[in-house]
Amino acid sequence: MFELEPLLGDFELLCGCRLTLHDHHHVLANPDGTPMFRPERTSHRRTYAACGKANRQYCIAHCMFRFNAEAERTRTRCRINHCREGNIEVAVPVFRNGRHVLSLFAGLWHRRVPEPERKRIAALCRLLPVFADGLLTEAERFKAAVPGHAAQKEKIRAFIAENFNRRISTSDLAGYLSLSVTRTCHAVRETCGKPFSELLTDERLAHAELFLRHTDYRIGEIAELCGFPSVEHFTRTFHRRNRMSPGQFRKSIRN
Repeated sequence: MFELEPLLGDFELLCGCRLTLHDHHHVLANPDGTPMFRPERTSHRRTYAACGKANRQYCIAHCMFRFNAEAERTRTRCRINHCREGNIEVAVPVFRNGRHVLSLFAGLWHRRVPEPERKRIAALCRLLPVFADGLLTEAERFKAAVPGHAAQKEKIRAFIAENFNRRISTSDLAGYLSLSVTRTCHAVRETCGKPFSELLTDERLAHAELFLRHTDYRIGEIAELCGFPSVEHFTRTFHRRNRMSPGQFRKSIRN
């Protein structure tokens, strides 16, 4: 458990900063869904004392949704994040097959940092993207050592796993597989035993359960992160599958 924690701890020790991770696609998770790092790292508010005093709604909007949208739009390798509280951090989006799957944040400093610290922050801007790519590679190495993982990498499931939080349809999968929509529908049923829509819902709900188990994200935030069109749709779908609401599920886990 927490296989990547020694690497994260070593990085923090050598660089003199704390790391936060937003693992939107659970790429740093074991095949059973357990994270390879301590769950408290998913929250700025738990990692950085200064963030714990700030307005939560602003933090989520600024450091998660706004940053994710900006990362998808600009494809910037690394950037300095500024918040209205006067703090800065080094922020790195990580891409896999063209999709933004993970974000690493290193910090936290006040905006008025002395010159030696500015040089260290500049060095972090060069180092952190390389470290982030290495984490992704190391996570894949851990997962590849688990029996049966290779079967999870077949094309249909890989496509769904990488795009579950987007608006996708069978026609998108057909383009990815270079097949007709009709042939794609048959291929999905033959290979996976379910239609595409059910596989997509399964993937979204699986990620939603992981967020409910391992983070303090709110229900509406989880709905958006998992690609559901609305929190109401997410709640109905989750209740239909689990015979309880997302809130009841989280409460049962904590109890």
